Amino acid sequence: MKNPKKFSRALEEIMTREEIERVFIPKLKEVAYNFFEIVKHFIKHKTSCGKEFFVTFTKESDKLESFLDDHGAANNKSFYYFRELTAAVRWFTQAIFQNLHILTRYSLYHLNLSPGEGKKFNEGLKKNLDFLESTLEIFCNEILSEGKSLGIVVGDEYHPAESVGFSIPYRKTLPSDLEQQDVGDRDRLINFLLKFLNLEQDLEMFANDRNVEANVTEETLENFRSAYHRLQSTYDTYIGNTSIAKEFSALVSLRGHISVNLHLLEMARSLIHFYERHTERLTRISEDKLCIRNIRFNDIKKSVELFILPSVFSFAKSGKNLAEQIFKFLGTDPDEYVLETISFVISPYRIEDFHLRPVMPVTQIAAKYSVNIDLYFNRKRYDLKSPLEMAMAIPDIRERLATESARVIVRGPRKATREIFEFFNQRCGAILEQELVKK
Repeated sequence: MKNPKKFSRALEEIMTREEIERVFIPKLKEVAYNFFEIVKHFIKHKTSCGKEFFVTFTKESDKLESFLDDHGAANNKSFYYFRELTAAVRWFTQAIFQNLHILTRYSLYHLNLSPGEGKKFNEGLKKNLDFLESTLEIFCNEILSEGKSLGIVVGDEYHPAESVGFSIPYRKTLPSDLEQQDVGDRDRLINFLLKFLNLEQDLEMFANDRNVEANVTEETLENFRSAYHRLQSTYDTYIGNTSIAKEFSALVSLRGHISVNLHLLEMARSLIHFYERHTERLTRISEDKLCIRNIRFNDIKKSVELFILPSVFSFAKSGKNLAEQIFKFLGTDPDEYVLETISFVISPYRIEDFHLRPVMPVTQIAAKYSVNIDLYFNRKRYDLKSPLEMAMAIPDIRERLATESARVIVRGPRKATREIFEFFNQRCGAILEQELVKK
């Protein structure tokens, strides 16, 4: 007996014009209904929309964008623009939520800012929020107009099975009466502080990079954002409910510094993602769409470079001071743990003093400290505790000294960096870069 032939067809098929009109557009109307209702609500009540509203807004725009992507709208002349506007709404609602979240929880972060600093930061947040909401309003008006031209904005007579509601239920939480934990392992707290300090040093090196503007990318911001997210999770899991966290205000404040930077970086990542992925496309489209010409695309990146990131750098720096207080509270010399980055310059006339025999003892100095100590030269990182890696670094630096001065960066505990600099100063005449600039 012969087996019946199995029916097969392609996993993807191109819709006909009839299928677009009869199947796709009606389904798109259904998926987009709640989204357009929220768009109309925002245009009408922009200033009164809270962060819970923007959670719903993001959710609906994400659902709509996913539907459009599943049906190839990104490569279709009729729906390409609508899809770009939907993506713009999604990323801006995410950024606005983060901005509002910081504003509403500012007092709970215990950032210990002076009245003047606190006022300046809050005014910066409000100014940034006004810019984000004004830009989102332009996108909302345009997407409503585009939806009408595509025939997918429906009237009040249309009511799908599921519709969105704007009333946010009052939330009550259970009492926080779980028995407090004990940190117990002092090394765990120190390890947490070291991770924080490592991240602070990464941010400081990023801030001081001569090409910092070129390096403000989604990838870079996501790396920092995810690092802060891990720190916050570690704190909440192992430290937040301990007696020391309840009693020592510096720890609570450190958690606030971590949280505010997490939300600032989430806002920055959303805006830079939009800037990198959608600005060029929408700028090309703006030749035919007059409304889009009102979007200040360059100001989107400026808000990240001139307000968000400087705030991140500032909170990272003040968090470093908190870590120092905590080390003292633990009865530990902060100079053995609090990290710093120094840069010094070696002149080419000292090349004969800079070779393996006189320089290799620096690894013995570094080995005295429990914390990692790194040397950076020509964008390469070398472990100062490793004789093998230093044996590779020294010839690289000598090669530079054959023609010009060599700039070397060392990152490690303050006590170690000072001792290491003194070593290089005595052996090969190293001069701190800031001292060289003063001269």
